[in-house]
Amino acid sequence: MSCLRPAQLADLNEVFQRLELGQSVALQDPAASFPANSVTPGDGESPWLGVCSSGSTGQPKLIWRRWSDLLAEVRADGRSSGWTWASSFAAESFAGVQAALQAWRTQGSALSLSHDCSTAWKQLIENQPEALSCTPTFLDLLLQFEDHADHAHWTPKQITLGGEVLRTSSGERFARRFPSTRFTVVYAAAEHGVLLKTHRLDGWYESESLTRRSPAWRVQEGVLELCQHGEWVSTHDLVELQGSLLRVVGRAYGIANIGGAKVSLEEIGRLAEEVPGVRRAIAFVDPSPVVGQIVALKYSLEPGFDQVSVQARLELHLRERLRKEAWPRRWELDLVGVGRNSKRVRN
Repeated sequence: MSCLRPAQLADLNEVFQRLELGQSVALQDPAASFPANSVTPGDGESPWLGVCSSGSTGQPKLIWRRWSDLLAEVRADGRSSGWTWASSFAAESFAGVQAALQAWRTQGSALSLSHDCSTAWKQLIENQPEALSCTPTFLDLLLQFEDHADHAHWTPKQITLGGEVLRTSSGERFARRFPSTRFTVVYAAAEHGVLLKTHRLDGWYESESLTRRSPAWRVQEGVLELCQHGEWVSTHDLVELQGSLLRVVGRAYGIANIGGAKVSLEEIGRLAEEVPGVRRAIAFVDPSPVVGQIVALKYSLEPGFDQVSVQARLELHLRERLRKEAWPRRWELDLVGVGRNSKRVRN
């Protein structure tokens, strides 16, 4: 087994070439205090690729994926031949591998974007990539930093969103800005691979998409579980079902204990974004010397809205929709930014 540490998405070309030759490759040295999960190469099906998990459900670890399984999810038709695929994901992450693999399979190129939005815009204008892969948060930040006079002429043919929940308000905003762009929303994890894909921008997936990839699945106490090798395995994702549709609403770790009551931080952020003038919102907890911890809310404004009036509507809306324990006690007006891994946003 070879071990490489790619700095950019383009560096993954060497990794893919080694895999094609039948060599298993790890993108991180598993011996360097970086544990591997229970699935490891050596069952006679090779090659394998070891990718880094985000660590959103615990300690980051090396996850082994079959090369054939990774290839099965890549669209290799002529429509995207020769495209440049830009991505905000780290090269060693599962999402980064997916973006770079798509470029490699279609004889295109992969472009790693800076997390500084002004720099990212310069990269997009200079390289004119046909496709973009990123989280909804990253795309929304890009739009907030857009100078329409300079950037209006960049319109990708494809945008792939993943790594976190897509909220309806964000999807509507993206559709308005890129009306001719094809969108694909992906729900995937390094541990389980790609589980859901849709072209919808309202946060819902067709549940048959999940059934095709994982025929046996269920929802237990709101958490999605998959049957793998005869055992039920938790995805640690909270979901909702509505007929033939399924929506991922947040991570199970997003439940906070406030005054002895369980509070969903994702729900608070989602409800806050229903208020006119709120562009993005994220709820988190702050320590309190009186009750242990309280809910705090960071939010950003749509252009042209006044903070005082928006916050007044926010407080009223959340008090009407939430239990008292879930009411935000501290408010912060700021950009909701990209976090250290693709599963989280920064507090």
